[in-house]
Amino acid sequence: MRGTLILGLVVSLAVTIVACEQTEEAFQDRKTRENKAEIRSYLAANGIQADSLRSGLYFAVKNTNPTAQKPQIGDEITFRYVAKRFDGTVVDSSLAGINDVYIRSFSSRDITDPAYAMAYRFNPVPSFEELLSAPQEKVREGDKVSLFVPWSLRGTGDVSLLAPLYIPIRYDLDILKVRTEDEQIEDFIALNKIVGLEKNPNNGLRFVKTKVYPDSALIPVNTTVSVTYTGKLIRNGRKFDSGTIDVNVVDPTGTASGGVVKGFNDGIAKMRYGEKAIVIFPSVLGYGLQGSNPKIPAYSPLIFEVEAKRK
Repeated sequence: MRGTLILGLVVSLAVTIVACEQTEEAFQDRKTRENKAEIRSYLAANGIQADSLRSGLYFAVKNTNPTAQKPQIGDEITFRYVAKRFDGTVVDSSLAGINDVYIRSFSSRDITDPAYAMAYRFNPVPSFEELLSAPQEKVREGDKVSLFVPWSLRGTGDVSLLAPLYIPIRYDLDILKVRTEDEQIEDFIALNKIVGLEKNPNNGLRFVKTKVYPDSALIPVNTTVSVTYTGKLIRNGRKFDSGTIDVNVVDPTGTASGGVVKGFNDGIAKMRYGEKAIVIFPSVLGYGLQGSNPKIPAYSPLIFEVEAKRK
């Protein structure tokens, strides 16, 4: 009898849970339909011509230059934004005098991938990535973009007392700059007045010696060398690591990296014992689309200041 009562309670609880889940799903479906109708009504009332995606995102793009650069995967995008409710209340915006920067990654569908998340965390407007991933996206450098975002596409970070969960939000963005990794590197070199760099036209590695010992021995391939280094992000000059490590230098004409990222290995392979150098390289020679820990996001070009010594 006791077992029957327990079984009955379990079944009753399971039915209650399923009923609650179905009720929640029905509520969310209804709010999605209401959001869609509200967005359409808002667009009509304000005379806004907007396109839409199957996801429910509506958008309007004002192209200022049809030949300007379009954001490709791995590019750095700098923009300003203001987020508003449809009644005009501002709920979020870029900080005054500070522009937002993020890296365009794979697509919004990859949001659960750890590598995607590392690149994605720079973007305070998640639905913008949704737009960039759309086949018909037309966004270019210098454009003004308005996004009309249903609750289902809003990021968890933009829910607040001013912007409760189940309402649509309007985002107005000014796309200030689009820079490829190579352009980011050139900007950094110019800003920091680094001269004498030689560039490998095949892979984008830059290299210059800052302390030269022409009479010292070249570091042979397959030799272990002690390297003191400081690594920084090209994006903002922020140091992410420093120290001394042993590097088993491998042939730079191959694809191996000798236990360190390839750009680091290939820079050391150009040195003599006792010399110092600056090595700069794009993410394809570094940590690529995976990044490395929170300090090195995906698609990060890097700079290393290095000194090579005998082991």
